[in-house]
Amino acid sequence: MSGGSGGIIIIKSTVTTLSDPIVHGSLPQSMQDWIDPILAKHPAGWTDHDKVVVGHVFSWALCNLQ
Repeated sequence: MSGGSGGIIIIKSTVTTLSDPIVHGSLPQSMQDWIDPILAKHPAGWTDHDKVVVGHVFSWALCNLQ
């Protein structure tokens, strides 16, 4: 894969989704604790570890919230 701008689109959509009060409030407290400090940072400053954590939480939400 190339290093194109798709990451910007994906990160923006992920931040929007995980910041939504309904989604965020439905996450287990431990997951909220993991992602709150990450979501408070500008995505340009996210580390690879931050992206893995956010991806894990987003995946959990995708599978468990309907």
